Amino acid sequence: MRSVSADAVPLGFAASYARLVADHVRALDLDARPVLSALGLPASATPESDAQLWVPAARLSQALSLATTLCQDPHTPWRIAQQVRPANMGPLGYTLISCEAFDNGLALFERLQGLVCTQLRSVHRIQGDRLVSQLDPLGDVPRDTGLWLFAMASRMAFARWVSGRHLVLDGVWLPCPAPADPGPLQAWYGCPMHFDAPVASEQAPLGWLTLPNPHADAQLHRLMSAVTNQQWARLAHAGSGLASALRQHIADRLQSGQLPRLEDIAPEIEADLGLSARQLQRRLADQSLSFKDLVEEVRRDQVLHELRHTELPLGEVAQRAAYAEPSSMHRAVRRWTGQTPLAIRQRRGEAPLNP
Repeated sequence: MRSVSADAVPLGFAASYARLVADHVRALDLDARPVLSALGLPASATPESDAQLWVPAARLSQALSLATTLCQDPHTPWRIAQQVRPANMGPLGYTLISCEAFDNGLALFERLQGLVCTQLRSVHRIQGDRLVSQLDPLGDVPRDTGLWLFAMASRMAFARWVSGRHLVLDGVWLPCPAPADPGPLQAWYGCPMHFDAPVASEQAPLGWLTLPNPHADAQLHRLMSAVTNQQWARLAHAGSGLASALRQHIADRLQSGQLPRLEDIAPEIEADLGLSARQLQRRLADQSLSFKDLVEEVRRDQVLHELRHTELPLGEVAQRAAYAEPSSMHRAVRRWTGQTPLAIRQRRGEAPLNP
């Protein structure tokens, strides 16, 4: 089987979501064409055409920087984030807003988030009386303030819009430098903010899970759930959708210290995509996808990202990628790049080399 190519596994943000940047520029009567060019998106779009397009994090970062310059407003990424609405998330957005309660929507989003973003994987867990959400990068995600403010503030803005409440987190951790003037952002969040964090995360009161949804609509939810599941099924039958789902489950296993095996992940894929273990094997063979190569690519992307963009100790980077010993990771990095992990870390800030 061939190795999974970048084209086979699109990593990025859904076009309908990334278009928020161009829409904001256009709303200010400015020329949005340079922003669309930075995003790599055509000027005209339909829901059907945008459903096939993904904007890598690096392109989104460039577009946000360009929009900030055009708008002459340093807070542009955060202002754009506040404008996210269900339409920017496609059918999944309408499925989420029609859920009965917060916990239903959260579980639904965690399962189907690949319809909106395949480059940041959101994982939620309960710790005592707190709900902790962590966003882990898949592939190389720039440690760019504008990009991370857009990605994380849009989550908070959407939650507030859906709930009809001014929700306030207990704390937010962003893996990027603080903006030059964090005051307005701090006031908007209303909670402690921590920049240059090793990972992106949020903590919220556990009581959020039982909040009712003022937009709950059982009939709309059934209709939009059917549309969303059809969209998810189409992705499952395409190499890109299947590989994207596999990447997320592989990353989950790696960060819990387990080297993934296909037979272990198969039940989760069946629950997510409706593919039995036998169908999964056949689909992989039909699309010339190698599970072993995919595990290696997820491992590589995660390790190189953390070496380039975090201060995590090398031993912890190795552990989070399920290496038994740091020396095993050292040999892998040598194989991928011809350099040592320490050399990769010392080159931070430079353009990454293609492994």
